[in-house]
Amino acid sequence: MANETGIIAQHSTAWQRGRMPVTWRISDVYNLNWQPTHHRDDAVNQKYKMAGHSGDSMVIDICQQDQSLPDWAVAIGAASDLKSTAVALHRMRPGRYLPLHSDLYGAYKRINAITNQIITRMIVFLEDHKPGHMLDIDGDVICHWQAGDWVSWQGDTTHAAYNLGTEDRYTLQITGYN
Repeated sequence: MANETGIIAQHSTAWQRGRMPVTWRISDVYNLNWQPTHHRDDAVNQKYKMAGHSGDSMVIDICQQDQSLPDWAVAIGAASDLKSTAVALHRMRPGRYLPLHSDLYGAYKRINAITNQIITRMIVFLEDHKPGHMLDIDGDVICHWQAGDWVSWQGDTTHAAYNLGTEDRYTLQITGYN
């Protein structure tokens, strides 16, 4: 089923999957002002470190909306069916991952004065799948995507992102609510 933006959606229990037209050039993201970050839940980070994981591997590079994002990234967020969208671009270097976690949405809630709304997180794959790139949502491992494919979940759905390959992994993250 496609809405007026051309986004096609299929529904799952804990998450959804769909496809949108590719309106970007991946080369636009290569030289952005990337900032490395860890997941913001220190308890999750400590749990994985205590189990033997390296904190240096549990990192994702981010370029957020308050920085210079390509116009197409902001336009994709604005065209979604979500309210009060915030967008960010992610780069995951080889050998890095975000372990299983649930999003806290702390800054998003604070900036948008949100208390009771169920927040949606959407990830748009900016390039075709490359070997070693994976996403786990609620125990479902996702790979073999094409540029323009997207997945979304709501609230505290558990998920993880992995780059066990040899090339950078690029995604667009959209956060909002219905």
